[in-house]
Amino acid sequence: MACCRSGRCGNSILCRVFSTLVIAAGVVMSCLTIYDCDFLKTSAGNSIGIFAYVNLDNQCVMYNEAAKDPYGWLQTWARICAILAPALASAVILMIMLEFCWNNCCVGFFKSLLLSFAEISQAFTFVIYGSSACARESLNEDFQDLVLGSCSVSQGSIYSIIAFGLYLVGGIFLCFSPRQESLCKKGEVGAQPAAERPEKTEKKPNDVETGAASAGDD
Repeated sequence: MACCRSGRCGNSILCRVFSTLVIAAGVVMSCLTIYDCDFLKTSAGNSIGIFAYVNLDNQCVMYNEAAKDPYGWLQTWARICAILAPALASAVILMIMLEFCWNNCCVGFFKSLLLSFAEISQAFTFVIYGSSACARESLNEDFQDLVLGSCSVSQGSIYSIIAFGLYLVGGIFLCFSPRQESLCKKGEVGAQPAAERPEKTEKKPNDVETGAASAGDD
């Protein structure tokens, strides 16, 4: 990668700007995952999203209130994670922006922590594949059970995978980016503190006259 040399980012500002753009792209992909109604396809060919689905008229519609979570608690968790991931990533972007004017070691720690949780949340959107949406009925002689794995990856899943990858790349660049001095306080870096400045001793008029008189006597 162009801006990384010897395991460190050569230009701190450039790497932070690049990380911000990558994470912002991940937020966009996460939002597309939320609004997409074709996250997976069932064995019957139905398109199902986390918050919406494709009806018989081939239209993308939201789940109604009566069937808010028709595929059980795993769909509920997928929804929570789908919203949490871009929210956490957006918080990281805000912290990067604040870091240009207020640099603190704790900021770097929380950035990495929040971005890690964003990656995990984005990955957990795939728990919907374990819900009843992907279960098919298999009739046996003695009992009837559910067999999982009857769904295939579709457009919304691709969006989620890309979002996860972008968060990961952005986190790597943040990890190798060195700490920088605050741009808002950059002008104060070369200034010497008042306490450390040597005090100038001024000669008093009496001292000057005394010295002149002594020179005249000599």
